[in-house]
Amino acid sequence: MVKGLEHEFLFEQEYVEDVACTDEVDRAILEELHYAGPYGMLPRDLANWLKEYKLKPWNVTQRIRRVNNKLDSLIGQKAAEKRGKGWVLTTFLREACGSTKEVPTNVTWVTEVFS
Repeated sequence: MVKGLEHEFLFEQEYVEDVACTDEVDRAILEELHYAGPYGMLPRDLANWLKEYKLKPWNVTQRIRRVNNKLDSLIGQKAAEKRGKGWVLTTFLREACGSTKEVPTNVTWVTEVFS
């Protein structure tokens, strides 16, 4: 039922992570892709950022593919897509997570300095 109406539903980040991610490593990969913004990251860079999990670039790619397969089978959407050699969050997951980057609230000093 959900597969045909996925464009009508608004999914929250926690729901998507609970459905698609098997452990905290998957969540950490999606979080790093979220902070990478619209340009994404290479699997090599993701593995370097997540050194505490001792991942290799191949492991990062396999985990992203597994998350994509789970989401695709359940709701017909993917979490990340390939752009060149790197991975980028899909618009579906970016909308679930909110904006791609947090904007600092105290930026008035920059305009005062350059005025």
